[in-house]
Amino acid sequence: MSDHSVWRAGAPLFHRFSASMAAAVILAIGAGSASAQTFEEIEAKLADHPSLAALRMESNAREELSTAERALPDPVLSFGVSDIPVGNVGFRNDPDSAKTIGASQEIPNPGVRRARSARERGEASAVTAQLAYRLALLRAELIGALSEKRSAREQIAFGELQLEKYGQLQAILRGDIEAGRPLYYRLPQVDVERADVERTIVALRSSLAQTDAALIDLVGEAADTAPPAIALAPWDGGALALHATRIADAGVEIAKAGVREGKAAFGPNFGVNFTYMQRQDGIGPSGDPFAGDDWFAAGVSVSVPLWAPKSQSPRLRAARARQSGAELSYQAVYRDVTQRLTSLRAEHGAAERNIVVLDQKARALDQTISALRRNYESGTGDYAQVLDAEIGKLTLLSQLAAERANAIASAAKFNSELVTP
Repeated sequence: MSDHSVWRAGAPLFHRFSASMAAAVILAIGAGSASAQTFEEIEAKLADHPSLAALRMESNAREELSTAERALPDPVLSFGVSDIPVGNVGFRNDPDSAKTIGASQEIPNPGVRRARSARERGEASAVTAQLAYRLALLRAELIGALSEKRSAREQIAFGELQLEKYGQLQAILRGDIEAGRPLYYRLPQVDVERADVERTIVALRSSLAQTDAALIDLVGEAADTAPPAIALAPWDGGALALHATRIADAGVEIAKAGVREGKAAFGPNFGVNFTYMQRQDGIGPSGDPFAGDDWFAAGVSVSVPLWAPKSQSPRLRAARARQSGAELSYQAVYRDVTQRLTSLRAEHGAAERNIVVLDQKARALDQTISALRRNYESGTGDYAQVLDAEIGKLTLLSQLAAERANAIASAAKFNSELVTP
């Protein structure tokens, strides 16, 4: 019996294999995820990412600094003596001799302190916006990594099925060649195609290892669960619906606080002081007695912006320039994100269209395979043609898995740019 006849006799085995193709792939994919956690459980671990923890600490620090900027500096207490004669030390030998205790309090410009406090609150708001953006980006990375991992496993499973079918096809071709059929050209082609599939599988396994490393960085483990179903979130073009522009808007508010600080700097700084002097009764240098009445002194100080043209004025101009720069940066960020979203929307749309096309081709190929199988079973067809069609279908399914991963990843990236309620 020739090899060709052997394959004809094995037709029922082929039918069983073809019918269970999808089940085999599903089992191959699900084997490693039987004990996988849900996506929500995996997603919750993103909150522990070091980059998010660092931003939380920075936000707390800015809030504390906002409080500190409003505070007054510490008062100053002083103790001492005054007007003590060098040649006749004592407190009873000169009517001006006294023990002193004093206190002073600097009161920096209230407007400057309020502006600096507002600036730190703005910094805290900016960090909070960065935290929300970073979390959204990490979530998109997680979804992308999970979809890439699932796609790689599916493609590896399809590739391994292709290798099995190439082995069957090679056996048929060798049998045909031994039977005297001129098919020498096809056997080397199959060898080359099989080598391409083997290289693809190697590359996919390498990609799988890299994806696991990315998942470990994100959630501390090589998570193994299906990515969530995801679609493009609606966006009406509003600037403040974007994470990046909210961060830029916080930068504008920080710059405005700098302008308020620059204006307030033309106002005065204040200070108050008080000194109490304790005197004792005694006899002066002339021999006359004197009464040691206690004295006190008090005062208020006010700064004068005498050097404003060289100090406050340049600082105010610099603050206004920074505000203008922050507003321009806001516009630039909006344009950049808009361009990125347009690109991601197009990428997602292309992936969705490719999915439809590939699915239609796979369905059409199913019909072709059924027709080839009927011809083979009736004795008018060649089993090698059936195998070629099956290999082609596996190629389509592999491409379909890749496009599904692309669609999910692009949708996740698109949504990560938008502020969600």
